[in-house]
Amino acid sequence: MAFWWASQGNNHEIAIDQGSLWTCPWWNGRVPIDRALIKEIQPGDTVFHYKGPSLRAVSVALTSWESWPRPAGYPAKGKDDPDDGWLVRVEPIITGLAIHRDRLAEIVPLGSPGPLNRFGGPQQKYLSAIDPSTGQALLSEIDVEVPKSETVKVASSDDERMGGATDVAMTGTARVEQRALRTFLIGTQTEAQCGLCGRTLPTELLVAGHIKPRSQCSEVERWDFAAVAMLNCTLGCDALFERGYITVDGDGCVQSGRAATSAAVSDSVAALLGKKALAHNVARAAAFDWHRTRSLSVTGAID
Repeated sequence: MAFWWASQGNNHEIAIDQGSLWTCPWWNGRVPIDRALIKEIQPGDTVFHYKGPSLRAVSVALTSWESWPRPAGYPAKGKDDPDDGWLVRVEPIITGLAIHRDRLAEIVPLGSPGPLNRFGGPQQKYLSAIDPSTGQALLSEIDVEVPKSETVKVASSDDERMGGATDVAMTGTARVEQRALRTFLIGTQTEAQCGLCGRTLPTELLVAGHIKPRSQCSEVERWDFAAVAMLNCTLGCDALFERGYITVDGDGCVQSGRAATSAAVSDSVAALLGKKALAHNVARAAAFDWHRTRSLSVTGAID
């Protein structure tokens, strides 16, 4: 997972509502570095949205770039500006922030290649790469500095958007990356395939979960959806995998894990053995290896 800073102007609210990052070449066809960076953003990356004089929102990238015409709300700066550019779709996870640039200048390194100049003001650039330590520091700052006077769209598990660092102190503890995780795996589909048994099911019967238990993931790993997450069906696969009764080997085949505790569990496991797990790939191999090692070494439930 990488971290990015997007400096936005008056279209910030529209872009957030759209869940979009978009840019294009200059009128003469030249592509400055800060615009070219849009092609380096990958699904699961974190984007910090700045509109002077404050950091306003945080989102997670859902897609890599694609060629796209100028969206509504992205006005051309001149009559010769092109309308063909590049789009990255993002999922806002927290909005309504107001972290002033004076405070940001204490967290973000000043000067090139960052988003702030040596005096702590914004540089004239659209996108900037943020190093992981700075990205984590910004997430930590958001967790403790969200102003109480502002309305922040942090929600319960039934609401539309969630945000901040993945655990935010509210009435209880909210897993605020869950909405973005499910959107990343399902998008707008009404049906999808279980990552273990391969059955195509209504999305209401699919759980977006972590291969390596979330409690064992670092903050960075929790946002690396492509490497740690998959869809499991509620018709047995999710429970059997979560509790370690089934696991996936290095070839991507479903194998037995911890010993079954009853004939019914044994029969359910047997029905899946040898199936090719659709979710297994190179990116997820390490997470599946972690799960397999843990499943074969414990006698109780997995956290």
